Amino acid sequence: MAILTKIRNRSGLAIGVVGIALGLFVVSDALNSFGGGGGAQSSNVGEIDGESIGVKQFDDKLQFNLDNYQKRTQTESLDEATRTQLRDQTWNQMLNDYMMAKEYSQLGLEVSEEELADMIYGNNIHPQIRQSFTDPNSPTGFDVNTVKRYLKNVTEGTDEAVKAQWREFEDYLITETLQRKYANLLKRGVYTTSLEAKNLYTARTQSKDLNLVALAYSTLADSSIVVEDSELKSYFKKNVDKYKERENSRKLEFVVWDFAPTTEDSMEVQRWAFDQVAQFAAAENDTVYVDINSDVKFDATAKRRSDFPESVQSRLFRDSAGTVIGPIFENGKYTLYKIAGTSSDSVFSMRASHILIRVEGATDVDTATAQKKANDILARVRKGEDFGKLAAEFGSDGTKDRGGDLGWFTEGAMVPAFNDAVKNGKKGDQFVLKTQFGIHVIKITEDKSKKLVCAGVLERSVGASEKTSSVAYNDASQFAAGSRSAADFNKNMEEKGLTKRIAEFVRETDNFLPGYNDAREATRWAYNAKVGDVSEVMTVSNDKYVIATLTLIREKGKANFDAAIERVKVDFIKDKKAEQLQEKLKTAMEGANSIEALSTKINQAVTPVGGLTFDNASIPYVGVDNLFGGTVAGTSALNKLMGPVKGDVAVYAYQINKVTPAPAITDYSMQKNEISNALQQRIEYGYFEILKEMKNVKDNRFLYY
Repeated sequence: MAILTKIRNRSGLAIGVVGIALGLFVVSDALNSFGGGGGAQSSNVGEIDGESIGVKQFDDKLQFNLDNYQKRTQTESLDEATRTQLRDQTWNQMLNDYMMAKEYSQLGLEVSEEELADMIYGNNIHPQIRQSFTDPNSPTGFDVNTVKRYLKNVTEGTDEAVKAQWREFEDYLITETLQRKYANLLKRGVYTTSLEAKNLYTARTQSKDLNLVALAYSTLADSSIVVEDSELKSYFKKNVDKYKERENSRKLEFVVWDFAPTTEDSMEVQRWAFDQVAQFAAAENDTVYVDINSDVKFDATAKRRSDFPESVQSRLFRDSAGTVIGPIFENGKYTLYKIAGTSSDSVFSMRASHILIRVEGATDVDTATAQKKANDILARVRKGEDFGKLAAEFGSDGTKDRGGDLGWFTEGAMVPAFNDAVKNGKKGDQFVLKTQFGIHVIKITEDKSKKLVCAGVLERSVGASEKTSSVAYNDASQFAAGSRSAADFNKNMEEKGLTKRIAEFVRETDNFLPGYNDAREATRWAYNAKVGDVSEVMTVSNDKYVIATLTLIREKGKANFDAAIERVKVDFIKDKKAEQLQEKLKTAMEGANSIEALSTKINQAVTPVGGLTFDNASIPYVGVDNLFGGTVAGTSALNKLMGPVKGDVAVYAYQINKVTPAPAITDYSMQKNEISNALQQRIEYGYFEILKEMKNVKDNRFLYY
């Protein structure tokens, strides 16, 4: 089981999300399934290539994953963030089952038993296997026989949970391998032509020296441009493709009522905690008492010292059965511990601190230097200097930030030399030890112990009382009752002096509003509402009530004038400035036969630019202007006044003084490889999005979760 846990920890959540190309779906754009304005709800959570995924079908798989996660992590309850993550994983698994599995089948991609064995104990060991079965005593750090022995124990053993976890890991290896094969198949289709390679080389190495006059758009105030609504609408229609939305989103305006715990609420829980000391001590049945009075159920498992908070470890492992420790206030809750009994572990638990001095180099001199440094530090420790401060100064691993403290660790968790040295020592011992990681200055901070403690835990979080919550809810409800339209919403908000908050781009998969977590209720409402609707009272962040009004709907692939008006206005003003500045330059250029003459006429300094390339269009005092750089790259005339040219940040007139051709080469293989690698990377990280479009994937989960 320990090995499987190690594999799972190293691979993180990869097993859950491996059904998507390198986990991209989790961070990809939300899928568009429904337009704005409400409408009839689908009875399915999604659709893939014409096949519907029913709510029950999704829920059954989701519940399986939830149960599996709770068993694996021994967690009784899941917070909303974890549930959201598991819902995403479940959806990703279904995408793999419905979509990628068909792709693999149609292309004849598979992973044979021989390939799987080769990854686990053959000639091409998978990195997860190699890392998880690392053997510090092996010359190579890895011994495949260790894997074989472990698999023999799993297959011949009777622990079905271990067998199931190993099968799950094998499925992960198979799916990851299929993904790699599929991506490699696509990448092999990439070809770069010699012309593309030559163009890239020329864009970087052919340069031009020029003089220019630039009239930046910033020299004209936005307020100087008269903007008519009819002109904006006309501009929008002419450039409509520019303003098509890339994803579904909603804009909300909302007000918040906070019902976070008050001082009175906190004092009430504190009084409860102190009142429980005597009652908990007198309780004859700790299991029943905890189950009735605590936020958590009684756990009869005997635990190691490291399983308990630092604040109670000492007393739990020193005091006798029946002792009540606490109340302790940590992490927003009051907790009492009652020692129910003790037992003995099969291995020792130990605690030590260390200062790791790494050996910089492979020679004996390097080792001797590190050894001397460690000995010097040990001498300072023995003279009374603070070990933690010395660890912070000289330590070279993550423990230096906590004074070198390694915490409690079980026998066998450290490399053998370190493990044995601490195991054979006693509290207070200080010494120097060499391992494969370097030279350690070690201080044993606790005596080793096999003692386990079972303790009843009486716990209550400080939360808002019913009174606190009711006051906030009543205020919010009254506001909602009087705000049946957006106009009422704004009027009542101003009258009551409430602060308006804005959520500009709320996506259908979002679980938050700006500044507030756990806001799925608000997101679901937004995607079933019409512009102008006002919500009922909703809960966010577990301690706040929210009322929102929907002010804007943005739909993927569509352009909406109201949604894009600010962008339209910015672009329109920029174009108007360009027109004015172009006209100014055009007039000034009449009769001017050089850039210097033009500069004099408009009283604008000439800027010399050396080595301007198509690939690097940085203009001194102006900035990067790729539009202008492209124009210059396409100009062949020398010593001729050119312009006016509209750029990204200014309008220009320019005169090319020198063209430096790209140095002649015959081998463009480096450029070819660069282009091919870039294309392959785009394919590897982008093919899944293309497949979703091709398979018409629709995600309606936002309607239900």
